[in-house]
Amino acid sequence: MAKVKMDMTRGKILPLLWRYALPVMATSVIHQLFNTADSIVVGRWGGDTAAREIALSAVGSSTHLCSLLIAVFTGLAVGAGVSVSHAVGAKEYGKIKRVVHTAVTTAMLAGVLMAVLGFLFARPLLQLMSTPDAVLDQAVLYMRAYFCGVPALLIYNYCASILNATGDSARPLVFLSVAGAANVLLNLLMVVVFQQGALGVGVATAVSQWISCVMVLIYMARKNELFSFSFKHLGLHMPTLKKMLAMGIPAGIQASMFEIGNVVMQSALNSFNNTVYVSGSSIASNAGTYTQLICAAFVSAAYVFVGQNTGAKNMERIRRCVRQSALLVTGLAIAMNTVLNLCSTPILYLFAPNNTAVVEFARIKLLINSSFYFLEHLQSLYASSMRGMGRSTAPMLISVGGICGVRILWINTVFVWIRNPLTIFFAYAASWGITFIAQFILYQITRRKIEKGWQKEEGLEKGEAATVTA
Repeated sequence: MAKVKMDMTRGKILPLLWRYALPVMATSVIHQLFNTADSIVVGRWGGDTAAREIALSAVGSSTHLCSLLIAVFTGLAVGAGVSVSHAVGAKEYGKIKRVVHTAVTTAMLAGVLMAVLGFLFARPLLQLMSTPDAVLDQAVLYMRAYFCGVPALLIYNYCASILNATGDSARPLVFLSVAGAANVLLNLLMVVVFQQGALGVGVATAVSQWISCVMVLIYMARKNELFSFSFKHLGLHMPTLKKMLAMGIPAGIQASMFEIGNVVMQSALNSFNNTVYVSGSSIASNAGTYTQLICAAFVSAAYVFVGQNTGAKNMERIRRCVRQSALLVTGLAIAMNTVLNLCSTPILYLFAPNNTAVVEFARIKLLINSSFYFLEHLQSLYASSMRGMGRSTAPMLISVGGICGVRILWINTVFVWIRNPLTIFFAYAASWGITFIAQFILYQITRRKIEKGWQKEEGLEKGEAATVTA
């Protein structure tokens, strides 16, 4: 029988985390290059200075809205990954193929639904966000093109989550490398040759999503592995779907709440009707994302590690993993973001050459946000660890209040009192800090409660064995 790619229920913890995280890190960076390539291409070759600024703002103003609309369904990929990691830890390999076919079917149905909704409602939703008038038409075109690739994006994310849960974090890297290269070439073709601006990069991104989707499905269909896929077995296995939904819906709601908070802050920034602010904020987020993705790869590794060891019922190993991961992501975040800010000016000029106003605004936002990124990684680590243990609802509720709630409250209080675009950015630090404290406390309570449950089960099993022996 085929075996899992990485069994995290045994072996030294840090080498396992690094071995798993490195391909995830590279995969995430390549995926982010989709957005970065969009921004750099339109920022450098999208026409004259004014046209480039408008196109860059169009892409940036649409990003959080696109993420919001698909967040719940993207979160269901977490449910698929948890289901597979528990099966791996418990050595119940027969359940994995049911998860694969249920997950792909769910992704297909959800993807088509979201593509239709995103295409039809792009304009009214962007208007609701107070998107600047000069940017609106191009933002609508970008968003509609982007949503043509959403079915492929969801299918790929579900399949990649399943592969990652079996310990295969390298294969998704290969698929995204090919798709990422195609995305850059298509961006240049659509913007430089056909001069399509924001629409061009939206089309390039959608096509690239379909390339990665087709590649992962072909791989899973041809491999005789635990995760093998076949179109004739597509369908919804209701007990499996129920478990996926139980794990995934809270994660999806949490992701959507994150994006609601981001949309609220984007709307506040849009309210100044200033393309310098919108484009500067966009490129600062783009530049800062890479250090976040590196730390997030270790959070993903910890999530799979905790999931497999939950299946194996090894709480001591879980505890050590989370502690070591917390120290690792904190140190990495502080070190990398220090270097990033020292080098930020030439990096930001890649996105907006000869536009000093945009670059200066972006540099200030990047400095403010990146100084507190470590808090984001810590809150995410403890929330992901609890999801790996099969507890999703409580972390979700904390995230809703701590991330979305704090940001909305901030915009309606502090921002009203101090109406300055920089005031918006400090909402990130406040929300990350409050959420981290709450998630840490909940993690400690959850870990002890689960451990006591396992000890009780073990005691009952020993008692039953003793009775049978007698």
